[in-house]
Amino acid sequence: MSNSDQINQVSDRLSELVQDLYRLGDGRDGCPDWELHRARVRGFQEAARLLGLLDGEAVQAIIDQAHLDILGESRLERRERLDGLDAKMERGEWDFFENPAYERYKTNK
Repeated sequence: MSNSDQINQVSDRLSELVQDLYRLGDGRDGCPDWELHRARVRGFQEAARLLGLLDGEAVQAIIDQAHLDILGESRLERRERLDGLDAKMERGEWDFFENPAYERYKTNK
């Protein structure tokens, strides 16, 4: 088996594992099955990286694509939608406060 065949096979398997993970949800509910499967995904991706079959960028691209395919939105979009303003402030994202308060809170008539 050639190296490119191995890379494709590992990429496909990681994609399947990540899609299965996101089919269980996003982990916000603390489901033990989700945590167990996430550990399995992490172990697989770490093994692929140690064997030199996938690098960090390839792993992240697979995860991002699976998230989009299964949950219907990018990881960033979902985080923004679910976490809201408090999480943005915690992450140091202050763009919301660029405009004066009277502009941020005025109603559109």
